[in-house]
Amino acid sequence: MKASKDFYNKLDVAILSAKTIESTADTGVVEVRWDVGAVWPNPWESRVLLTGTSLLTVRDDKDNNIITLLKQVDKLDGNKPSDIVGSLTSQLSPRFWDVYHIGMSPSAERDPRLTTLSPSQLSTSRGNKGLLSSYTLSHLPPRLVTEPSLVDTNGRFGRTAQALPNHGFTTAIKTMGPNKEEFVPVSPIEVSISKVEGQDGSLIKWTVPVPPEFASKAVLPLPVIEEGEDDEEDTTSNDDALATSSSSTYSSRRPNTPAPEDPHSLKCNYSLRPPRLVATLPYAGNPQDEEVTELRRQLYQQVVENDGFKPKLDPETKRPVFFFWMNDAKACFTRAGGLGMAVYEWRADWAKTNEIGIELEC
Repeated sequence: MKASKDFYNKLDVAILSAKTIESTADTGVVEVRWDVGAVWPNPWESRVLLTGTSLLTVRDDKDNNIITLLKQVDKLDGNKPSDIVGSLTSQLSPRFWDVYHIGMSPSAERDPRLTTLSPSQLSTSRGNKGLLSSYTLSHLPPRLVTEPSLVDTNGRFGRTAQALPNHGFTTAIKTMGPNKEEFVPVSPIEVSISKVEGQDGSLIKWTVPVPPEFASKAVLPLPVIEEGEDDEEDTTSNDDALATSSSSTYSSRRPNTPAPEDPHSLKCNYSLRPPRLVATLPYAGNPQDEEVTELRRQLYQQVVENDGFKPKLDPETKRPVFFFWMNDAKACFTRAGGLGMAVYEWRADWAKTNEIGIELEC
């Protein structure tokens, strides 16, 4: 471990969960899920992320109050659980848009997507991707995420979903001056929009993966949420790079429309996201564009009707779970304070770097 810390510019390990697999009178087997994040010592400082589990066989000496580790088996997520070299090298090459915007933020830590799927990962989906299907099928391992949400009544033209809401931030990041702070950008930011049963408006939820540098803390801070807070009382200084205000997203609304209403039912929490099987299509726009509806229909037709995959249904609305990946956005965390800034990059429309997705049974 000491040699690793000397080699990497940064190295962090976060323990996300642990569960007992076997237990006898004096021994037991525990499965531990972890994330390992590092900054590679190359000129563009690639951020690499390894996710996986460890099976620990331990002996409990109750008389002496000692737990002894007898055996440890580490496995990476994916079809090649021991291929550390392959998992690392696939993340070291400079990504075009990270280099293009290198002056805005460091390279982002990408949420892992496993596109080479094993039969066991497709066992319950009962689908088979067709040769002419244009979507990408991916398996996502469990991750610790932060999930701010709100109920919005302004509709598509309010554009509330385009930026992280203020109540999702737990700190502010200083990016200039003598007290400039280091931060970890992560991507993508996931947005889901669903109907609220029995109420007006839509539930908008953002899902942001938490980097190991911050997740390794024993206690994670939650934002202070004050509904009905007056925007004029905002105390953020000019030096702070608190990147977004939900009110700022209303600038693109159509002329002659009424002023937007403030969102309500503001919430934010951390959760361990379960493993997911998803299908996605590339898209160049934003979560609340009119074109998204048609692309959702096309995606559902390809994945469910043509290829036979079973969509995951929302437990309340009983509708398929769609989402939007903002790959042109980076959520930025500090080690001590957590989520403190969001960066929204310009990207050419022809690149179609964002994605529209549907969640499948897995």
